[in-house]
Amino acid sequence: MKFLKIILIGSFLLFIINCNPEKTSDDGSSAAMLLLITEAVSSTDGTTINASSSTNWVYVNLKANASVVGSTDVWDLRFKRYNIGTNSGTSGNGNGGACFTGSTDYLATFTGSECTKVVDVQLSSSGGGPISGSTESINPVISAPLDLDPMPAGYGTWYTYSNTILTAKPNVYIITGENGSKYVLQMLDYYNAAGTSGYPKFRWRKL
Repeated sequence: MKFLKIILIGSFLLFIINCNPEKTSDDGSSAAMLLLITEAVSSTDGTTINASSSTNWVYVNLKANASVVGSTDVWDLRFKRYNIGTNSGTSGNGNGGACFTGSTDYLATFTGSECTKVVDVQLSSSGGGPISGSTESINPVISAPLDLDPMPAGYGTWYTYSNTILTAKPNVYIITGENGSKYVLQMLDYYNAAGTSGYPKFRWRKL
């Protein structure tokens, strides 16, 4: 009887050990696979998009908690490396757009009437900084090419570029979604935890 109790106790201890939710050496690869599949990771400090492709846009639905969606689905923002577009103008048939509030305080109170939305247009770049020579349909308030000279009034980039490093400006934007909903947005980063470029990170909230 005592021998049976020892076997039962041993089995129970093995069960507890195997159920212990410790991190394993596979955590990194699993996280990478999750990022590859979803192309978006959200946390309390922002949303990171895998927009590392130089040829394919990644479409984001803010109404669905910044979920990555298909190009034919409902979307509000799209990303291709440092390029950002809204569902408006030459990028989409939605009622979207963007404008710069003039503020760098993300926590300030905004009503959505601080600035007038600007829709997407096709802009050409001859190359310079991180920009390759190309023509893209983007929102000029957020991601006009650095080499536009002179830079038209109201146009700008969400980043600065120096010594091959792209750094997010603290600018706070009002994003108008495809259905007219308004959001506060601030870009935070362009690199993932491994230092790989093409992973724009932003924080946002609905007005």
